[in-house]
Amino acid sequence: MTISRWQVPEVQCSPRICRIRDHRIEDHDRSQIPHRDRVYREEFAKYPDEVAAMRFARGFSRFLAEKKIHLNEYDLLAGFAYRYTYNTTLPINMPSDYDPRYRPDFGVESAREAKECEEFHGLKPGDADYEKMETFSLAVKNWLFKHWESGHILPGYHTVVSKGYGALIREGEAALAKADAAHRPYVEAMLMCNRAASAYIRRYEALAAQLAEQAADPACKAQLQQIAQACGHIAEGVPQTFFEAVQLIWLTHELLYAENEPASISLGRLDQTLYPFYERDVAEGRLTYEEASDYIDALWIKFSANLHAYQNVTIGGMGRDGHFTANPVTYIILQATRRLRFDQPLISLRYNDDMPDPMWAECMALIKTGIGFPAFFYDGACIPAKLRMGIAEEDARNYGLIGCVEMGTPGKEYAKTEVLRINMPMILQLMMNHGRAALTGDLFPLKEEKDLDSIKSFEEFYAWYRSELLHFGGLAMDCINLLDESVMHYYPTPFLSVLMDQCYEKGLDVTGGGTVYNNSGVNLCGMANVVDSLSAIRKVVFEEKRVSLSQLAEAMQADYTGHEDLQNELTKHCPKFGNDLDAADDMMNEIVAGFAQLVDEYRNPRGGKFQLGLYSVEDHAKMGLRTGATPDGRNARVSLANALSPVQGRDQVGPTAVVNSVLKTDLRVATNGMVLDLKFNPSFLKSDRHMDALRDLIDTYFHSGGMEIQFNVVDRATLMDAQEHPEKHQNLVVRVSGFSAYFTTLMKTTQDEIIARTEYANM
Repeated sequence: MTISRWQVPEVQCSPRICRIRDHRIEDHDRSQIPHRDRVYREEFAKYPDEVAAMRFARGFSRFLAEKKIHLNEYDLLAGFAYRYTYNTTLPINMPSDYDPRYRPDFGVESAREAKECEEFHGLKPGDADYEKMETFSLAVKNWLFKHWESGHILPGYHTVVSKGYGALIREGEAALAKADAAHRPYVEAMLMCNRAASAYIRRYEALAAQLAEQAADPACKAQLQQIAQACGHIAEGVPQTFFEAVQLIWLTHELLYAENEPASISLGRLDQTLYPFYERDVAEGRLTYEEASDYIDALWIKFSANLHAYQNVTIGGMGRDGHFTANPVTYIILQATRRLRFDQPLISLRYNDDMPDPMWAECMALIKTGIGFPAFFYDGACIPAKLRMGIAEEDARNYGLIGCVEMGTPGKEYAKTEVLRINMPMILQLMMNHGRAALTGDLFPLKEEKDLDSIKSFEEFYAWYRSELLHFGGLAMDCINLLDESVMHYYPTPFLSVLMDQCYEKGLDVTGGGTVYNNSGVNLCGMANVVDSLSAIRKVVFEEKRVSLSQLAEAMQADYTGHEDLQNELTKHCPKFGNDLDAADDMMNEIVAGFAQLVDEYRNPRGGKFQLGLYSVEDHAKMGLRTGATPDGRNARVSLANALSPVQGRDQVGPTAVVNSVLKTDLRVATNGMVLDLKFNPSFLKSDRHMDALRDLIDTYFHSGGMEIQFNVVDRATLMDAQEHPEKHQNLVVRVSGFSAYFTTLMKTTQDEIIARTEYANM
């Protein structure tokens, strides 16, 4: 019998992991949901005259002292991430009660943000910046812009693992002794949070010791004793074993959840962080591969408590010698993800040219599960992107992935990667409707309003669109900078600052420029819809003269009701991005390059740059739901295109054509990351020949200028059945954009978008 070169060992959970996994959703406590908000509110009231950093630190410290902690006698790791509300401490509107097994409905309170920003800057009606902020707030409400301040961070887990909280406390004490009056409150706030973190871990030491005394099962007793001993040590000391390092990483992650919005708190190069502990323990006979696998499985179960949380783990990539670096922990991480098949954590593989065959086999085995992991990132593109942002070479080589696909420097970069996203098709729709949003009627100031029928050529219309895109992009970035100046004074994060290099030293919160690199992200959405729309306008309006611009606008206003023949022409007979057609693809490159030039001109108040992202998270669906009909024939309220991928179902020539289309855009400008998603029928990956072809496609794409690529491996019939019968598919995980999620937890617009994607069965 011939053994496939792609064959890898089957993986199964150990009995003790199965027990934890099977009971993981039973420990939620809804009474805990409003507790954080209440504590912070009370602490704010007690100290109204202190700087916000101190008030936040007091809230954090008291909350950790009161927070309910939880540990089952059969657990392998201490800690449990309850969810909390954020209505007081962050400008996020979240209900005070909901089933914590499901993701609550929440969003940014844009009006509150705008008001606080205006008050901070002393802006009044009639001031140019005041009018900009009012327009910005209205744009966020309409999803012309998406704005999100919190989360999306890459803390220094490696720092706390290498130093321990005790050393960080001593750093804080030394910094406090040197701090002047202006910086002293920020150092005090960090130090207060640092000490609270240590005390919180001591609480778990005591609970584990108590449960160990009560445990009847010898194995459970021994594990609880190990947890108690580990917590006692890592409360201030440096971890000495693999287990202690894993335990410290999880409790630090949990502490960050207690301060920040629980989304996109990412782990960096976890295999590189943990490997020295693994190597030493194995060499000294304290640890086996199987035991280490159980600890990683237990950690993954902890991560799984938060749906849609974008907790990204980076593995592989270039080592100090310039070659691909993988170790046993890298393989354990891939196998744990394949065993458990959760939506969390996200797995991002840094691909380097000399990745070995066994690593390829493990990656392909994980891809075949259909859960969308790993996403591949090419060091040959990502490292130069970081260098272009002014990151030192050593730090650029050590990049990790934040949230979905954003490259960041662990513990040294506060990049605000999701602070802004622009709905490109809505700008086109505003142009066709005198600046008025089709679904709300809200009016937005165009740079130049034009009589549609006065436009004599496609080149004139095309130039108008590019001008309006830059106009709205500039307005948005101006407002982001106004908000940026106010954040440290309203929403500091002193505990996160403890884990970011130089914050203690500078005496500044990370939100105020305390760390080494301080950038801001601006991301585009609906790119393929705009290119397809412009291609349709060029053909139908200006080349074939089938309708005028005003007639097309009228059809859009009617959502194509009564204009079905025109809609059919727009959707089926006009050039589409993703089919290797130069006319469409070159337009994508021109639009992206032009906007990238604007982004390059901007700086933020924290001394950093703006960086461009070509990815959309789930916002392509959310923005589409709020956007009227577009000139590409798309109906109102239908999802926009996913990231830099073609409009769903419009790519008709195959995956190679999609890759060729994407590569005509200079991806070097995507310094905040990009997404290319391809969807394959599971039957395709059953043959070695097709696996070889997929590997060749990945390799060729990267060596031709690609940066990121990911795969959905699921058939349309399964997705449609899951939509119709969700109770039968509760564990179905799919790739959405830069992240994976349980299909049944997604809103219908997103589900429809994934179903509509072209599904490849041949190459």
